[in-house]
Amino acid sequence: MPPAARACTFVDRDSPQGQPSRAQSPQDGLTHTQNEPAQENQPPPERPVPEVEQATPLDFELLSESKPTLLVDEAAVRRRRLLLSVHQGLGLGMFALSLGNTILGQLNYSDRFASGPSTGRYQLAHRITAYGTLVTFARTGLLALFAPTPLPKAAGFDRVSLHKVAMGAVTLGMAAEAVLGIWTASREGYLNQPELAAAHLAIGYFTFAAISLGVGTIVF
Repeated sequence: MPPAARACTFVDRDSPQGQPSRAQSPQDGLTHTQNEPAQENQPPPERPVPEVEQATPLDFELLSESKPTLLVDEAAVRRRRLLLSVHQGLGLGMFALSLGNTILGQLNYSDRFASGPSTGRYQLAHRITAYGTLVTFARTGLLALFAPTPLPKAAGFDRVSLHKVAMGAVTLGMAAEAVLGIWTASREGYLNQPELAAAHLAIGYFTFAAISLGVGTIVF
């Protein structure tokens, strides 16, 4: 028998009971080598899939919570609209009376104290327009004062605020004009009458300027 075909057996002294051990053949080495790639191509063990975090809900409010519904008294709104419409009409009439009164006041002052002997031809007309302006202003102010306010007022300084400031100045001017006018008329023949008349005229111009500002802020 040729040497390559012999089966070589030997006794492994280290094996228990002295059992014979067969030598490793080239086929065994080949088989072991062919099995290694199969183990390498095996898919890796599946890893546990982590739990997906729950998405954030989109039903949140970007703005602050809505304010409660404002209850409006419709009757009060209609009453306010009516009173303020009449207030504006009387205000325009007061502006026309004040303009005429200022012109007549200047003519009366010039006739009495600046152009020789007094004729008194403007005195009655000036008195009528003065009292007419004062009464119309009082009625106009009362209409605005008693008008209801069903809606909350806006914060800040606006045209209505400027109108109120101007009308406050008109109130002071009207009161000063009334006092000085009566006092000037009572000083007939006294040396200080021209000075009182000049102060009365200056306050009249100031009052008319305040009226023009107050009316202009609403009309224009």
